[in-house]
Amino acid sequence: MNILVYPYSTPIVLTDRIFNDYGGLLDGSTEDQRNAAYVLAEETVTEAINTLPLRTMVTGTHLYRVIEPHRVVLDYAYVHYIHTTRFIDFQENIYYTVNGTDNVYVSLRDAERGIADIGYAVSNCQCHSGARPSPYHVQFVYEAGLPSGTAYSPKVLLALTTYSKIILNEIIGYGNEAPGDVGVVEFSNQQYREKRKELKNTAFGNSAQANFANKLLEPLRQHRNIKLGGSFRDRWYEP
Repeated sequence: MNILVYPYSTPIVLTDRIFNDYGGLLDGSTEDQRNAAYVLAEETVTEAINTLPLRTMVTGTHLYRVIEPHRVVLDYAYVHYIHTTRFIDFQENIYYTVNGTDNVYVSLRDAERGIADIGYAVSNCQCHSGARPSPYHVQFVYEAGLPSGTAYSPKVLLALTTYSKIILNEIIGYGNEAPGDVGVVEFSNQQYREKRKELKNTAFGNSAQANFANKLLEPLRQHRNIKLGGSFRDRWYEP
């Protein structure tokens, strides 16, 4: 997932109490340093699972696809509801506005994967005089994110704590497996030598700890089939 702007500048899930309960050390770091680590961890979890840690109202704009199917992959998975959909013409005027999904124009095909359907009637509707025969962009205002019960589950909190510790180690110099938390495949020291299993590249990095955090979140990750081409915001779902 390509997150253009993460909407939070302060932690929304992690606190010092949670961090300490899940193995983080408070001594040796300042509150500002920990808060920075918490925010970076929550942003990285968002990237890893394609949705925000908590329910959030967001807006995303996509190109309107004239040919069928009229189906778009929203920026975030785990969509709770679509509040407003705006169809915008080439001059950036609002062509048509639809509220909710109780209509023939907009449907939420797959809430968990964040896939919406746009009704075929939109391209034929008679809207403002002089409007184009079909919209140019479609803008969704919707609520997405993990439910609070899931966000505070042990797996999510442990993943957040693990990556927060990695970030703090870089800030204050405790040290990770290697500088920059780079994954180590081979290691030797005097008479000892080891070669480890190949590590995956993840949103958290490719170290052993990064792979651990990533594996904790695997059950929550939504694998969304998309047709490649253009930016993420312009990709359309293909069945």
